Amino acid sequence: MAVLRSPQFGAILFRASELVGQQGQDAFEQLGIPLDARKISIVLALHRHGPLSSSELADRIGHSRQLIEARLKPVVADGFLVSRIDPQDSRKRVYDFADSAKPVVADVLATMADFEIVYDEIWAELGVDLEQALKAFETALKARTLTQRLLARFPHHNPEEPE
Repeated sequence: MAVLRSPQFGAILFRASELVGQQGQDAFEQLGIPLDARKISIVLALHRHGPLSSSELADRIGHSRQLIEARLKPVVADGFLVSRIDPQDSRKRVYDFADSAKPVVADVLATMADFEIVYDEIWAELGVDLEQALKAFETALKARTLTQRLLARFPHHNPEEPE
């Protein structure tokens, strides 16, 4: 029987994600960037693609629309982003940077470009490009779920298989 790891992989992955988020927030605070680091993906998506709806942001970032909308509310409320009716579809709202946010956006973009170099140094230190490995892992899980893999490897777990 395999040795059970504690904590499990999912807990380690979550903990590492939380650590990156907290250290990113600490860096932003230390650098005087007045933006919650958990909103960086939104900033990067809007910078790259221009005004987007919450659904489009969710698709580009890979989070649920509900999570994106929860993250949009405070940055719209504090005036960092503006929300307006989509000129192509009056049923939708699109989000974009407020004019007053553009200097902060420039700081975020410059800092994130520097963070990319820092990440590359960490990947070299580890001997694996963790971002690419996690993307490959995500692709593998989408192609074949953990449950499918478990049942293929250990059919006795399948309630539909006779014992």
